[in-house]
Amino acid sequence: MYLDAELLFSHAQKITATQNSEKCLDLGAMEGTGMPIFPFVQVVEGFAGLTSLTVHIQSSNADKAMAELTEDDWQTVLSGQKLPLSDITKPCSLAFGSLPPRSGKYLRIKYEVEGTAAKGAVTAGLALDRQA
Repeated sequence: MYLDAELLFSHAQKITATQNSEKCLDLGAMEGTGMPIFPFVQVVEGFAGLTSLTVHIQSSNADKAMAELTEDDWQTVLSGQKLPLSDITKPCSLAFGSLPPRSGKYLRIKYEVEGTAAKGAVTAGLALDRQA
């Protein structure tokens, strides 16, 4: 898979607690075009010390600049299944279907961690083709 830096939410981002992706994406002219877009998440450094990890794709259609968005401006449009520690202790990929049409202008990922002393790393972004 070829990765485009402009379509990455996270690049080997260390996850130690529930947090958002390093980067939010502004889909701009792509928003609402009907072109399928597939989110992907790769665990690049296995996790240890947590109960589970859930990945949420969130969007905002607020009429604000990205820097002015607050937590209340975001809504979850797609969630992965809750992955137990046994599934994320070594590098793996998490599969998602395509984003719903008209998902919103802005996108980010929320990494929801349960447990303590979590440590691991993920790379996540958007692709124009389904990843196996």
